[in-house]
Amino acid sequence: MGEKLLGNKALKMKNLYDAAYDLFTSKGVHETVVDEIVRHAGVAKGTFYLYCKDKYDLVDRIIIRKLSLVMNSAMKALSEKKEDEGLDFQQSVIFFVDYLVNYFRGDTRFLDLLFKNFSVGLCEKLFRSPDMEHTRKVFVENFTLTGGSTENAGKRLYLIVCMVSVVCYNSLIQELPYSFDDIKPELYRSVKLILS
Repeated sequence: MGEKLLGNKALKMKNLYDAAYDLFTSKGVHETVVDEIVRHAGVAKGTFYLYCKDKYDLVDRIIIRKLSLVMNSAMKALSEKKEDEGLDFQQSVIFFVDYLVNYFRGDTRFLDLLFKNFSVGLCEKLFRSPDMEHTRKVFVENFTLTGGSTENAGKRLYLIVCMVSVVCYNSLIQELPYSFDDIKPELYRSVKLILS
């Protein structure tokens, strides 16, 4: 009985996430109402409020969930690449950034949602999320091995994620002030400078 209940809860949350993501990325967050989300998800309105405080809470959850999945996938790909090629820390971070950039290139809807709803509060939730624990831990461990402090590692990871997100949004979606191909060398040079 307990497993079935957990399975139902997970299915309802997935349906809420999927419905909200489709509506938020097609209509916009401000133009989407909770009634639309629950109707598209096939759940009761009470179920929505059982899991989420409001639609903005749901936006944060969706972004954290998707970004955590992307970052964890990047870490898995990086682990395989390091095993094959023995990358150093700086090369590893560039690989990680490149993975994020390629993801954003392929999913500009998510990039648009992320950028339009990015805030200090969301960033704090993201970096404190248990789903981000592995990524944070690996980055901090490797950064400290290069002589940096744990405190600075967290700050630099934050700077890199924010900078990559903003540059990708501006160059891939707005195509301003530079195309991504024009700004990419400077972005990667800046990431390397942040790491040094």
